[in-house]
Amino acid sequence: KKLTQKLLIASKTVRALALLTLTGVTAACASMPPASEAVEPIPASVALSTFDTLWTVVRNTYVDTVFVAGHWTAMRDTLRPRAAAVSNRKELNDLLAATLKRIPDSHFYIIPEHAALSSESTDTSGAGGVTGIAVRTIGDKAVVWTVDPGSPAALSGITPGQTIVRIGDRNLSKALRGVATLPEAAHPRALLDVLHSFNRAVSPAPGTTVEIRVASGDGKAVDHSLVAVPATGTVSQFGNLPPLAGRVAVQKLGEANAPCVGVIAFNIWLPALVPELERGMDRVRDCTGIVIDLRGNPGGVGAMVMGFGGYFVDSAISLGTMRSRQVSLHFAMNPRRSRSDGSSMTPYRGPLAILVDPMTASTSEIFAAGMQRIGRARVFGERSAGAALPALMDRLPTGDVFVHAVADFTDPDGNRIEGAGVVPDEIIPLSEKDLAAGRDTALEAAMRWIRSNPATKAAPGSRAGSVNSNSN
Repeated sequence: KKLTQKLLIASKTVRALALLTLTGVTAACASMPPASEAVEPIPASVALSTFDTLWTVVRNTYVDTVFVAGHWTAMRDTLRPRAAAVSNRKELNDLLAATLKRIPDSHFYIIPEHAALSSESTDTSGAGGVTGIAVRTIGDKAVVWTVDPGSPAALSGITPGQTIVRIGDRNLSKALRGVATLPEAAHPRALLDVLHSFNRAVSPAPGTTVEIRVASGDGKAVDHSLVAVPATGTVSQFGNLPPLAGRVAVQKLGEANAPCVGVIAFNIWLPALVPELERGMDRVRDCTGIVIDLRGNPGGVGAMVMGFGGYFVDSAISLGTMRSRQVSLHFAMNPRRSRSDGSSMTPYRGPLAILVDPMTASTSEIFAAGMQRIGRARVFGERSAGAALPALMDRLPTGDVFVHAVADFTDPDGNRIEGAGVVPDEIIPLSEKDLAAGRDTALEAAMRWIRSNPATKAAPGSRAGSVNSNSN
């Protein structure tokens, strides 16, 4: 009987593992409803029930029981009277936002009903729009990091390295100066939130016009009107999330007659991308080294790191441990010795580099930190977001979906990734000059390291020994 109870607890916790350790994409879905919905009247009973449901879910599942017993309980006594007086959706949205800000960790947010899908939905249309711009920051400046070839931004003449002065009527430098005034410990998460808001602004629904002002090195500002086009990629729908477009890009870089370096970049951890990642590994496994580019990757399905990590280890080893209230689970990697079609393969033993930046979060951080700590990979780029908690999704009485963390996660050394992020072995800050010149300095540094370490072998796994994914 005790064994059965233990397995039931473990299965529920694995649900969190199989669901989300993802931020950014879900945060992009968590914007407020359209103005017409924001002032929609709402019965006081529904508003109060929604507040109580959200509060109860956190009370019953959040791993920090000390916080729940103290601050969370006191917060309910303070804000519940306000919930009872709510009369429209805007008031409720504001109240729930204020409530969730009391929680010190990531992965607590709401996906509005109009954006969330029912679990029975199979519609994978409408995965969002893009203008082709990716935004990053250098100091108190927002800059164009990359521009997709053939995109509206590229056709308009926008190029990497340019300063983004405004998006619509929003002054981006002003927002970044606000981040700088916060305590140092709050910077990574605040910067992540601001960067997501910038990138959402240049990736609205298809057909939407984005007004953007950019300035080149000479200070001359130019206004552009960009019309978003549909996002491309492998579109899939997971749980209550809206359709998401996953993309995998694979390259073999190197001069003629010189050993190649393989680069695999992907924008999200979703099961639909597993076949593409397998094909990508087959394509680059003859290279002298491999670079996994997780810059801008906000996470996804946490369990995927175990299967993907198996490409690079030759014995069982753990990437870290997820701890909920009931059980602890190792993120155990086992060597990949066969493909999905049953054909045999061997783990890749060459040097492995991982690229991260301030928008690398969640599952991506779990993978990067774990591979770094076990000595299997060297990390390049900028410090990651520090938002790495497994989460579940629950429907609220309003129909909105509440995403909430249900566990903590520590790397193989027992260090918490949440709040700390992944600190690269080689920190490579962005520069406007390099971007304008078309240089990817983080990738260049990773390639230099690989070519100077061609004999690097996969970690044997002796640090962790044999790990069992359902041990506690």
